Amino acid sequence: MKQGVRWFIAIISVVIGILLCMNTVSAHYYSNDWNLGVILPSIIGSGFFVLSIILVFKKGHIIKNKRARKTIIAAAILCLLIFITIEALIITDPYTHGTDEAGEVDTVIVLGCGIWPDGRPTLALAMRLDKAIEYYRENPHVKIVVSGGQGPNEPYPEAVAMRDYLIKRGIPEEKIINEENSTSTRENFEFSRKVMNIPDDKIEKIIFVTSDFHIFRARILARRFGFDAYAIAAPTPRVILLNSYLREFFAFIKSMLVDY
Repeated sequence: MKQGVRWFIAIISVVIGILLCMNTVSAHYYSNDWNLGVILPSIIGSGFFVLSIILVFKKGHIIKNKRARKTIIAAAILCLLIFITIEALIITDPYTHGTDEAGEVDTVIVLGCGIWPDGRPTLALAMRLDKAIEYYRENPHVKIVVSGGQGPNEPYPEAVAMRDYLIKRGIPEEKIINEENSTSTRENFEFSRKVMNIPDDKIEKIIFVTSDFHIFRARILARRFGFDAYAIAAPTPRVILLNSYLREFFAFIKSMLVDY
C-alpha cells in the first residue's frame, strides 16, 4: 500500500474514532449509564485509533505471514457479512410484522426500558407508551400489560411508572395489568404470560410495543413463550440510535443462544 494511501486511511480512521467516542459521551449524557450500548462505539473507535497508528508507523504488511493474513481477512469478511445480515433483519422486521397483519387482539404488552431516579419514564419508554395509547384509543377493548421490573438505579419497578403514565393520559386503571418482575426481554414475555393467566398449551395472539431496533429479537422471544406476536414500533431517540442498533446485534446473538 502506498504511503499516501496509508496516511489518508489513517486520517479517516482518526476522524471516525473521534466521532464514535463523541457518540459515547452524548449517549452517556442522555442515559447516565455505562452499559454496553453506550461504550461500544468507543470500543470500536479505539480500534480505529489503533489502526491509524499501525498504518502510520508500521512499514509493509501488518501481518507478514501470507496464510495468516488471508485467514484473518476471510474471517473479518465473514463476520462483516453476518453483522450486515442481522442488522438488515433488525431494520426491516418492523415493516413486515406490524398491526396490519395482526387483526384483532385482546392484549397489548408494552416492554419497559428504564425510568429515571425520580420515577419518570425515559424518553424511549415514553415513546413506547405513547404508541400504546394511540393503539388503545383506536381499540378501546384491549387490555394493556405494562412489563418491567426494577433496575439498580430505579426507585421502583418500571411497570409502576408505566401504569401511572398511562393513567395520567386517560387510560382506565382497570384496563392495565402490571408485570413488575422482569429484567430482560425474555422475562417480559415469560412473566407477562403468567399475569395474563394463559394456559400453558395455548398460543395467544398479542401485539407488543417496543422500540424499532428491538422488534426482531422481541418477536422471536415472544414466539418462544407461546405468543403469536405482532409489533408496534416506537421510534428510538436519535442520541442513542447508533448505540441501540450496535448493541442489539450482540443482544440478538446472546438471545438466540441462551434465552429459552
